[in-house]
Amino acid sequence: MEHRQFARGIRPHRPALAAWVVLASLTLTAQNEDDALRIVSMRPEGTARSLGLGGAFGALGADPGALWSNPAGMALFTTSEFSATPALEVNDAQGSLLGSSASNTDQRVHFSNLAMALHATKDESRWKSRSFGVVFDRTASHHWERVVRGENVSSTLLQQFVNEANGTRYDALAGGYPFTADLAWQTFAIDTIAGDPAAYQIYGGGSGLGPTRQDHAISTAGANSNTSFYYSAGLDDRIFIGGALGILGTRYERLTTHSETMLAATDSLDRFTYEERLVMRGSGVDLKFGVLGRVGDHLRIGASVHSPSYFWMTDVYSTTMTTHFRAGDSYAYDSPDGSFQYRVQGPWRALLSVAGIVGRSGAVSADYEYSDQRATRLRRANALSDSYDFAFENRTIQQVVKGVHALRLGTEWRLGPAFLRGGFAYWTDPFAAGDLRHGDGRTRYSLGGGFRGTRLSFDLALAYDRSTGGYSMYDPTLVDPVREELTAYRALFTVAFRP
Repeated sequence: MEHRQFARGIRPHRPALAAWVVLASLTLTAQNEDDALRIVSMRPEGTARSLGLGGAFGALGADPGALWSNPAGMALFTTSEFSATPALEVNDAQGSLLGSSASNTDQRVHFSNLAMALHATKDESRWKSRSFGVVFDRTASHHWERVVRGENVSSTLLQQFVNEANGTRYDALAGGYPFTADLAWQTFAIDTIAGDPAAYQIYGGGSGLGPTRQDHAISTAGANSNTSFYYSAGLDDRIFIGGALGILGTRYERLTTHSETMLAATDSLDRFTYEERLVMRGSGVDLKFGVLGRVGDHLRIGASVHSPSYFWMTDVYSTTMTTHFRAGDSYAYDSPDGSFQYRVQGPWRALLSVAGIVGRSGAVSADYEYSDQRATRLRRANALSDSYDFAFENRTIQQVVKGVHALRLGTEWRLGPAFLRGGFAYWTDPFAAGDLRHGDGRTRYSLGGGFRGTRLSFDLALAYDRSTGGYSMYDPTLVDPVREELTAYRALFTVAFRP
């Protein structure tokens, strides 16, 4: 076939295609409900003290870790404070497919929280206690290494490319499917059926291949962050109010490598590798408002509301495919570099908090949070110039996503200048039952301790998080889902200075 002439081993690189091509491709491969939920995800670690209490700090206040729950609690500071919280994270992902399992671990050191809280008093006013400042929170981590292997898998990614290409002439694949089916065509992994330039089959394998061994690896990096500028004040040392403006940031990088080895010696194709590279960067804003009241000397009750977060995003996406044939030929091809801009709107969040104070000996606290993740929306970057409106993706979000409930419990007890802490937290899964990504939610256990002096404080916390879920390596109608268990370990150390 003359149109299949292709120099062995060459990896051409084509310039970016027309904007409409990039748009059509990226909306299928990059922006979806998974991406939207990840962008608006907010589970800050806070300080070692707040993490030690499981994050149940909305009614306790006087700690930078309380700002995310309820900014009113910052008015309980009795002095100015500067603090830094370095953290060690260890993330372990274990995936299983068709009875085979594999796991991998990623670890790194980062700053979980940096804070400057400035306290002021005004004796002649009923608003005696005021606090203002800035707090940096790392609100989500994206550092994971996922690896899964399937032995004797009866399907292949190439069938997805065949299904995708059917109905499109081979010389039009670059315009319609530049990141997927066109690569399979250019590397001889799929071929046209004789007599029909728009009907396809797996190359050398007729309507299909024999069993395959599949290796699927997903390497991700990045994080979400929130830098909040806040102001809070206390009325008669009984009622406290506060607000915060958050400057949001998100970075997510993903390299997905899918390799298949053909186990049947009769297959002319020996093996192939398909790689996806995605880089997502964005910035945004949100607002928080809260109120906190003292009921007697032993009870505090608080409530806060968080506005939807608004993100402005830029994605860069590309793919590569290589094939190796038993005859010795090998081919490689790169997609164009696609870039796409869009916006993401998160849901409203509502929080209720209560804390019981046992004199100067200790405290028991609880936070409840609700966010309707079905309200998350993908938006075009410019309503006047961008034609794609994400209607399909937003309908999908409403169908497969649900509201998320969170419960956080914590306790702290004082032993002279030392403190002991323990905590528990649980978040329901954001995906509806029946969706292959649905899991049993996220559970956290934490413990910690600290020392508080006149000028310096030192706190340490350890936390264990566990969640389950699933995903599909490719078209879920062709292959069984991967089930995975995600385990995260955290160690936070906070140093605070009070001038």
